Amino acid sequence: MLSILQDLAGKRKKDDLGLIIATCWAIWYVRNRVVNKGKQEDPQITAARAAATVESYLRIKCPNVQVVLSQHNNNQQVWNPPPIGWYKVNVDAAIQMADSKAGLGVVVRDSSGKILAAAVQSTGFRGDVACMEAEAVLFGIQVACQAKCVPIIIESDSLEVVELSLQRKSSMAEICWAGEEIQACLKNQSRASIQFVPRNCNVVAHSLAKVALDFESPVVWLEDFPVQIMLLLSKFV
Repeated sequence: MLSILQDLAGKRKKDDLGLIIATCWAIWYVRNRVVNKGKQEDPQITAARAAATVESYLRIKCPNVQVVLSQHNNNQQVWNPPPIGWYKVNVDAAIQMADSKAGLGVVVRDSSGKILAAAVQSTGFRGDVACMEAEAVLFGIQVACQAKCVPIIIESDSLEVVELSLQRKSSMAEICWAGEEIQACLKNQSRASIQFVPRNCNVVAHSLAKVALDFESPVVWLEDFPVQIMLLLSKFV
């Protein structure tokens, strides 16, 4: 592989070579997901991940280029419904350090505040809270698609994940985790956005994330909620 790259270095532009290397890595990454997790992936998403990796690297190399994040949502005190015709997907992750376990929670509501879907999923904690928060965003997108709720506004109380998803922040870890996958998923949606909200505006998703720690496999409820979840959701209606 090194010989091939050395040969290409004399025939291609520097930018082209960077994209070739990133594409090789993206193919290797997808191959590992297929072998180890049995997860297939659309080649367009793989290509988008390669491009996002190059962009991430360039942002890391140019730390003087900064984007100021609006503080508009920082003063928000209560959850606000989405505009008419839109759906709001609130997501969160809860960590159980003792068992190296994480819970993901998702709640989908319409413009009247009605809860249309709720979901929980437990997963292994890999030592990075932001990574778990990013997984919660991806889970939220999947749940919204399953519930046929589009267009969507995703809300997370992880400022780091939101900034990475909006390409407003660079991170050495971004190349290795779900940030670029969120970007690819958002691009694949006809209308979708992601924004930050304080924890006090995300309590339903956070409560579901804590409940998720007791579940062995992912569960999605579409309006037909069990008693345990109904009691939990009723606290916030």
